[in-house]
Amino acid sequence: MKKALLIAGVSALLTGAVVEAQQRKAQPQKQQQPAVKQEEVIQVLKSGLSTDPRFAWKVEQDEAQKICSQYPSREAMPGPAIQKVIQVSQNEIRYPQWGLFWGDWKEGKKIVDNPRGGRFASYGFSDSPTDRGGNCYACHLIEKGVPGGTMGPNLYQYGKRWNITKENMNSPEAIQNLKIVYNIVYDSWSAFPCSSMPRFGRNGALSPEDVMNIVTFLLHPDSPVNK
Repeated sequence: MKKALLIAGVSALLTGAVVEAQQRKAQPQKQQQPAVKQEEVIQVLKSGLSTDPRFAWKVEQDEAQKICSQYPSREAMPGPAIQKVIQVSQNEIRYPQWGLFWGDWKEGKKIVDNPRGGRFASYGFSDSPTDRGGNCYACHLIEKGVPGGTMGPNLYQYGKRWNITKENMNSPEAIQNLKIVYNIVYDSWSAFPCSSMPRFGRNGALSPEDVMNIVTFLLHPDSPVNK
């Protein structure tokens, strides 16, 4: 009797499973929505901007941006894609007319302190010298006792961290460190692909001379950053 009941129970379970599977199969498959095309995204962006031709470049992605847009984050990017963004960004770096050498840290401080210019909305549209700003404190802590943001790394005593002193600041090693930091400030993607840090030099928000003055402010032993 028990054996008969057991067989009947198993049979019922199997029958139920088959029925459920048939019901699932009979249900209409949910249609997948087609992916949004890049052309459609661009069209929406353009519709929200002025027809002024000076704005046109803002919705045209450069080569590095096109690569970054393919992935949800830098962590999701394959190695070759990361290297390609770095290579493209490094190739576009330009240096000051005076070459790779120290600038004026006091002039750099003015740009760092200036909250105007260098903002996402103003790239390429600030012709007035008063608009040349880095707005650096929005994202960084830089000088002791001066409020700043924490979205970016803390830059206080940045020159000391690069081991730059008055005695060695003109050595080949120090100039090489100057170049490394310059490249980051000029185009952060040359070191940190797809970073949210504005690409100041690459996008023309700041000149190469401006960028070098900022870097000098960050690294020079006499700068208040390193006191």
